[in-house]
Amino acid sequence: MLHVLVIDDNKADRALVIRELKREFATIEIQEIVDASELAAALTAKQFNVVITDYELRWTTGLDILRTVKQLYPYCPVIMFTGTGSEEVAVEAMKSGLDDYVLKSQAKYAKLPFTVRAAVKRASNRRSSELLEIRLRKLLNQLQVGTFRADSNGNYIESNAVFLNLLGIDNLAQLQNRDILNIREYYLVLENLPEPQQDLEIQLQRPDSTFIWVTLSITLNEIDGQNVLDGLIEDITARKQVEIERQQLNLILEQRVQERTAELEATNRALDEINQKLVAANQDLETFSYSVSHDLRSPLRTIQGFGTILLRQELEPERQQEYLQRIIINAESATRLVDDLLAYSRLSRSELPLRLIDLSSVVAEVLIQLEPIIKQRQATVQVEEPLPDVIGNYTVLNQVISNIVSNALKFVAPEVKPVVRIRAESIYNKIRLWIEDNGIGIADKYQERIFSVFTRLHSDEEYPGTGIGLAIVRKGAERLNAEVGIESQPGQGSRFWIELNNE
Repeated sequence: MLHVLVIDDNKADRALVIRELKREFATIEIQEIVDASELAAALTAKQFNVVITDYELRWTTGLDILRTVKQLYPYCPVIMFTGTGSEEVAVEAMKSGLDDYVLKSQAKYAKLPFTVRAAVKRASNRRSSELLEIRLRKLLNQLQVGTFRADSNGNYIESNAVFLNLLGIDNLAQLQNRDILNIREYYLVLENLPEPQQDLEIQLQRPDSTFIWVTLSITLNEIDGQNVLDGLIEDITARKQVEIERQQLNLILEQRVQERTAELEATNRALDEINQKLVAANQDLETFSYSVSHDLRSPLRTIQGFGTILLRQELEPERQQEYLQRIIINAESATRLVDDLLAYSRLSRSELPLRLIDLSSVVAEVLIQLEPIIKQRQATVQVEEPLPDVIGNYTVLNQVISNIVSNALKFVAPEVKPVVRIRAESIYNKIRLWIEDNGIGIADKYQERIFSVFTRLHSDEEYPGTGIGLAIVRKGAERLNAEVGIESQPGQGSRFWIELNNE
């Protein structure tokens, strides 16, 4: 319900205002204010969400009322409805946060309700936008991503605290005399690019003479008719140090291998195995760094872009809703990606005890977990019992099977109801678990790639996802000392298999 304070010495004017408001709003509560004591009581009670005030009152002015209300309740719309104000008063009132200024006249009374409605809508959108910006800044700070904006002269306009901490400075003023990032040079480069955006890895020297490596993502944008440079910066010093150490270690190993003789062949094999593990570990680290600097940057850049538009431009309500929805979708996308990355990381690092597992129990639990999706897609899942016991880890095996079955339920042609068949067979003293579907299938050339991190064969609009599910499947199979594969053709469904030990 709309609760309005009407502040006016003239009883007739108040009556006209109240009449017009009640014509427009079906549910409205109006409180009339005629002196300072009534206003003080109303401000203390805070039972209103709109204020309509005259400018010239016996006991104060509308400008003083405006400042008092905005100081106490910044998001409360204040509309000045007066016949005694001037252009100077209107300008001063707007500077103090006035939401609208309407001159008293017979023709303007009918306009007042619409002015109130528009002011309430703008205030609501402004509050939502500011709350969203606060959440965005909090997310960027949690991710330890610095953000900044600079003008065409290389002067920094704003930044977050992470940016200052990464550069080892207290405030932006310290950068004006010594621009560590050389923003002016980047600005001139971007001006001559068809797509004014760059992603770089650079080394910086901070004021305390220490060096750091960072990824720098910069984009040339136009805000209120002025070109500005927006940037994201992230510390990758640890990754760079690991790369240097890996290169040094590889060099040492190569020199040792050259010096070894045939008698040390067994030692060389052990060293090669260590080297392979180091390379794999660094590839995982590079993959994670890539996801933060690239896959997370895309939705974050979208959130930042639309948040900036909402904050700095007056838009139609429909366009505002569209931009807010896009921000929410990209925030959810970033959250899903972080969750999947954490699952993949835990699978890579955690200790994994293996024991004899009842495969039927694992499959039954997976189907219980996926029951809402199965019902939603009207899917049929057939399990050919009994399923044998295998050597494995219950939690990891659950993850592996769940990801394969989830894909089988998702990657089907439109209007096709998924059919999934789960069975097992004994092959060369091992158990091969088959998960077969009637989905869209996968061409031969993609069948190895799909098990890599961030591999997606379809757009997010066609089949939403993060491209990590099957990477978790392969990583889980590796931790179980098992193998995983696929037999598939486009349009003919897929047959995933997991080959597990049973003794």
